[in-house]
Amino acid sequence: MAEPTPAAPPLLVADALEKVYGSGDAATHALRGVTFEFAEGEFASIIGQSGSGKSTLLNLLGLLDTPSGGHVRYRGTDTGSLGKPERAALRNSLIGFVFQFHYLLPEFSVFENVAMPALISGALPAEDIRGRAVETLGLLGLEGLEEKNANALSGGQKQRVAIARALMNRPALLLADEPTGNLDTANTDLVYDLFREVSKETGTAFLIVTHDRSVAQRTDRVLEVRDGELVADERNRYLG
Repeated sequence: MAEPTPAAPPLLVADALEKVYGSGDAATHALRGVTFEFAEGEFASIIGQSGSGKSTLLNLLGLLDTPSGGHVRYRGTDTGSLGKPERAALRNSLIGFVFQFHYLLPEFSVFENVAMPALISGALPAEDIRGRAVETLGLLGLEGLEEKNANALSGGQKQRVAIARALMNRPALLLADEPTGNLDTANTDLVYDLFREVSKETGTAFLIVTHDRSVAQRTDRVLEVRDGELVADERNRYLG
């Protein structure tokens, strides 16, 4: 009888994550023993008020910072065992980032902004970069804007270009930190609909940090952080 095929590891495991700033009486515990698993292709949110620890958690998951205790594992690899170059390589190959501010380079075109991650990583042959960029912009409803200067875009368009840039290397996970905080209601709805569509089209997992529970309820799973602890982890049936 054939041996059963072992189950694939989760995309991400946060194992008893701690983050302490300072020492002694002045120590601040930003995270306290946060543990959860995150599967390939999941569409979830992390919710919490300002100062709850949610952005600290995002930085640890994004390998932008290291925990004071605990482990972050990607597809079974303990990132704490990696040196800085290996961590950077893993981050660049698996993770995309979208922030509240778009951080586009205003002197460059839309295409140049979106293509930059692929140019830096060398993950794509040069002759394939334009096709990937055009395809990615198309996913976000930005067809035909490739040569437009980034500074000439509306606020909503700039944020969508930033999302396209984050997706350029087809990451397994996109981490978004208050991605619609600077947008009006119409553009917020548009961005979240696009997140959902992109996740469906590409298989990219999304983990969205927000302080807005109404935004979090549009995801399939809501993780709540309060005073540095994970106090809730709920499945949510989003009905559109």
